[in-house]
Amino acid sequence: MTAQPPDPHQREALPGEEDFRRQVLDFLRATLPPNAGEPSGVVSFGGAGLSRSVAYQRQLADAGLAGITWPAEYGGRGLPERFQRIYDREAKAFRIPPRSLEVGLSICGPTLLTHAGEEQKKAFLPSLLRGDHVWCELFSEPGAGSDLSSLQTRARRDGDVFVLDGQKVWTSGAQHSDFAACLVRTDSTRPKREGITMVIVDMHAPGVTVRPLRQITGETHFYEVFLDEVRVPVANVVGEVNDGWRVARTMLAFERQALGNVGGGGGGGGFTALVEEAERRDLVSRPVLRDHLVQLRIRQLVLRYLSAYLQVKAKAPGGDGAAASLLKLAMAQLVQESALVGVEASGLHAIAWDPREPAGRRSSDQLLGSQSASIGGGTNQIVRNVIAERALGLPRDTEGDLMPGDLDDHHAGGSVAGPRSAR
Repeated sequence: MTAQPPDPHQREALPGEEDFRRQVLDFLRATLPPNAGEPSGVVSFGGAGLSRSVAYQRQLADAGLAGITWPAEYGGRGLPERFQRIYDREAKAFRIPPRSLEVGLSICGPTLLTHAGEEQKKAFLPSLLRGDHVWCELFSEPGAGSDLSSLQTRARRDGDVFVLDGQKVWTSGAQHSDFAACLVRTDSTRPKREGITMVIVDMHAPGVTVRPLRQITGETHFYEVFLDEVRVPVANVVGEVNDGWRVARTMLAFERQALGNVGGGGGGGGFTALVEEAERRDLVSRPVLRDHLVQLRIRQLVLRYLSAYLQVKAKAPGGDGAAASLLKLAMAQLVQESALVGVEASGLHAIAWDPREPAGRRSSDQLLGSQSASIGGGTNQIVRNVIAERALGLPRDTEGDLMPGDLDDHHAGGSVAGPRSAR
């Protein structure tokens, strides 16, 4: 039996964990097929994946299982984190639709919960959580990648609106987005990080143009966005005017946490798919490949337990702010190692694939695409600086105007995975 959505005006009594687990299982069994090893819950930013993701998110909301830890007044359930973990454990046995809403659910939504005003939260969060509106980030620019604070998109005040002019790049899901969290420069006379503001942009507004960026694989995961005299209400400022850098750092921390939670292991199907591919091609008996598979599996399990530990630590009072960066770095390395093992498991088919052998093409594409893991959410070098300063307590590098921890090369990333609090 499907649970009724909670009344946002009435605080829910804390359910028992076993009762909640039964509710989750009832919903999953009635909604999804069992996971029989097929790709499940992979990130996708368009096409059929988007429609399936939206449909599933609405089913979650109707069942009272969207935003399990989000406040009830914004459409969530308002339950402790342990209830989200119950859902996550049970959901592994089912085939989850592609996750096409993750930028909004995992990054923009939590940032709005942290920094947005009450009216903004009520206006934007319920529809975001239900999947009625798709969100993206407008951060990186052609001349502002690692040094994000050098961004040049201008916001000129005109009464009760800002008028935006500029260009953004490496935006995932821009072609389907309804709203964007956008960094703009509102005061060019201040030091770089002090003249930046975050605003919510309507992606359907006049003056917004979205164009695809074609990758080496021929796919278009990322888009560039042109802003030409785009009018944005001052009421859409997140936080305070000229205080957007603080908001942006919160958003980047959520992004790194999301990237760190992506499961590595060779793309769709994960580690089991790699082993099956090697067996199918009679390569699994090769000692070097077997050793690489074992090492990969060990790294996956270590990262899984490290992720669980750091998530708990980060949520504790005085939590470790470097946890998200540590997870992001570990995942970036694992994604690339997984792709290399995937090519080994496919053998020569990954180099000169036959159209009748799609697994070879898939392995090759994963290898080419895996390099972006070193960039999305901050380059590995920048993330190492954050870990050095905040986790290890090493001296800050103050050479020039660029400061580690304030630099972010910001692919909005095709491998984003949502925070468990958003599902």
